[in-house]
This record gives sequence, structure tokens and C-alpha cells, in this order.
Amino acid sequence: MLIVALCYLNSLPNDFVFDDGPIAGSNPAIRTISPIQFLKSPYWAKQQYEGIYRPFTIFSLSVDYAIWKRWAPGFRLTNLALHSINGFLVFLLCTSLVGEGMVPLAAMLIYLVHPVHTEAVTSIVGRSDLFAACFFMSAWLLFRRGKTLWPAALFLLALLSKESAIVLPAILVLDVWLSRREVPWKRFAVMTSVAVAYLALRFLVLGGLGIPASAQYMGGHLTYLERLMTSGRVFIQYLRLLLFPVDLAGDYDFNAIPIAQVSHWDAWLGLLLIAAIAAGALLYRRRNWTVSFGVLFAFIVFIPASNWITPISVLMAERFLYLPLIGLSIAAAVIFGQLRDPRLQRFIGIGSVIIAIVLCNSHDYTRRNDFTFFGNMVRVVHNSAKARLGYGFALMQAGRNDDAARQLEAGLRIIPDYPELLATLAMTKIGAKDCINAWPLLDRALQIDPGHADTRRRMGLLL
Repeated sequence: MLIVALCYLNSLPNDFVFDDGPIAGSNPAIRTISPIQFLKSPYWAKQQYEGIYRPFTIFSLSVDYAIWKRWAPGFRLTNLALHSINGFLVFLLCTSLVGEGMVPLAAMLIYLVHPVHTEAVTSIVGRSDLFAACFFMSAWLLFRRGKTLWPAALFLLALLSKESAIVLPAILVLDVWLSRREVPWKRFAVMTSVAVAYLALRFLVLGGLGIPASAQYMGGHLTYLERLMTSGRVFIQYLRLLLFPVDLAGDYDFNAIPIAQVSHWDAWLGLLLIAAIAAGALLYRRRNWTVSFGVLFAFIVFIPASNWITPISVLMAERFLYLPLIGLSIAAAVIFGQLRDPRLQRFIGIGSVIIAIVLCNSHDYTRRNDFTFFGNMVRVVHNSAKARLGYGFALMQAGRNDDAARQLEAGLRIIPDYPELLATLAMTKIGAKDCINAWPLLDRALQIDPGHADTRRRMGLLL
């Protein structure tokens, strides 16, 4: 808990930032604790088309609201506690895999202090990743200890926290294969039946299993080849975040990562790196199966967010590394434990922890409020239209209409037909008492999307 406090305590004063607002700060669904209603409702209560189903996460937020009301630090305390528990679970799992000693402690520290976890830990909506990982690791640990029913129940809670936990049965098979343990097939059948039951419940509530085309990245207009090639570019960015987590954006919407085509060499480089690392991990299993397992674990748990099989609503997100880092932390700790020189171990270990704590604290500050959050996003991914929109709106709220207009106009150069950008830019004209220039912007936004509620509401302000 101390190491988590050193990394993230300065995030407690942060406000409801970005998606924290609609999901926690102003969400009427969490005003009452209604578990049965949550089971029957999508994550975004009035936006079923989003295709997200996380009833346990919403339940946890309702419990937090009953305690803290709209006090954001209270919600964030729960996140910090969950991250601490997850670090301890990494320690227990690593001990189960390699035995007692320094390696499990190193794995726990790597997992707890890695700066890329900032989004998952300090954003309130990151709660879904934290709970999913907690139940995922608990189920896996008990399964390794010969239990079946408890792992099945915990697996269901992981799925009800976040859909990415669906890969747990594959991880159990990988574990048994590489560790060469004997496990009755009936135990796997129980875990698989939980996944099937969850999918049936998800279909019943959402009317489908995947993300609807309207909620997919770019409205579902990307071809499979474009998604595949772009995943190569995305993989390079993930490697950068894992190895050099200095600049974190918090969101990577259009056009933070340009869509890749077959002719783009960097996309091919990313795909070749994916194939090379996966093949290398498979070949390395005879030398050290735990290192191999950790790397392959990361690839498997990443699949639901990869866009390789089914398209989702984003190309990448820092929170998507929360589960993969379980395996990568174990693999890195095993390699770290093989260093022969104790002085070198201490130098690398202590130095890395200090650097990580400093980076975590700096990233915490960028999430202080929407102004700092979107300002940092514009700095890191300046080609993101959402970053320009968010920062422009924050500047407008601060009374800096001229600066806001410049940001919004930059966003329109990225997406010329973005109704929200047009409508928000119009608001800067209203603030300057120049309604004549505001009307054409609002009219254009309404032509693009006649049902755009914010445009109609802002038109009403001019009447």
C-alpha cells in the first residue's frame, strides 16, 4: 500500500475527468444500489448501442456513491486500494509459478509502479480494469490450487466487471501446457461454461455480442486489412509506453494514430515485431517456461482489445495494458532475478522504482482536471480531434475564448464535419457577442447531424 501511495497519492485531489463525469460524477444510475437493475442494463444506461456491459463495475460505483456522494477522492481511494490488492495477487501468482524468493517481490513492484497504469488506477472509470484483473487473478490462483467452483464464481465477476476477462480459460490452458501439470478436462469445461453463460446474458441485455458498427472506430468503416495494418502501428506505440512511459495521452481517438495501409513500412515493422516476439516466446519455453508464459500471457489477454478478431471503439488505450502487464511483470522479474551481480540488481531495481514514482506523480498531475488533462493530450497527440475539442471547451470554460477558438479550428482541420467541434466553436462566438458568426457554424453542424442535441440546445441560447 505504501508504494501505491508514493505513486498515486497526489491523484486524490483530482476532479472527475473525461469519462469520469458521465459514468460517476453525473450518472443517475448509481444514485441507488440496484444490483438486479444493473444486471439488466448496459454500461452506458441510455446508450445501448455502445455494446458495453459491466454491471459489477456500476454496482461498485453505486456503493461508492452511497458513501462519498460526489466526492471524487473517495472513488479514487477505492481504485488505489484495488491496485494494491492486485499487486499482492501478482506476488502470490508469481510465487505459485516460480516459488518463494526475490522474483515474486520484483514482479509485484514492477506491476505496482509501472507509470502506464496511471489511467487505469487514477481515472474512476478505470475501475472496470481493476476489478476485472482482481477477479481474474483470484480465479486463476484458486484454479492452480485445485479449486473449481470458487474460480468459476470469480471468473463470472471478472466478466461482469469487464469483457476482456473472457480469455481466462485460454490462460488456464496455456498455464497447464507450459507447466506440464495434469488437470481434469471437466474443470476446464466448468470455466468455459461460465464464459458461455456470460455471453448469453450479454446478448440478452445488449442484443448482440460485439460492438455495433455505429460505435466502432470510425463508424465501422475500416476494412479488416486496414485494422490489421494499423494494429502494427499501434503495437509500436504500446512498446513505447511499456519501455519509455514518459508521455501518456490518456486517449488516442481520431487521428492520433493514422490508419495504416499496406504501403506503410512502420505498420509492417509492428506486425513483424508481433510475430517475432510471439515466436521467440514459444521457442524460449524450453529454456525458461515462466518467461515464455509471461510474454504469451500478455499476447492472449490483449486479443480482445487488439482489433484483430472483432473491431472495437478505439485503436488503443493505456488501460488496455493493465492485464497484459501481469504476465510481462512476471517475465521481467524472472529475467531480473537472473542477474548475477547483487550491486547491479540493487542499482537497476532502486533506480527504476524511483524513476517510476516520479513519472507516476507527474502523470497524476496532468489528470488534475479537464483543463490539464486535455492540455496534456494536445501536447502528446496533437492530431487528435477529441483532444482539440476537449481542450477548446476547457479553455472556453476558463474564459479564454480566443485560445479556445484556435484549438477548435485546429480540430476542424482534422475532422471538418465534426458537429460537436462546430457547435462548440459557435459558443466561442456567442461569448464574444458575435452571434452573426455563430449561426452559420450551428447551421452547418445541424446539417451534418440533424439530431445533434447540443447543437439544438446552443441554437436555443441565441433565441
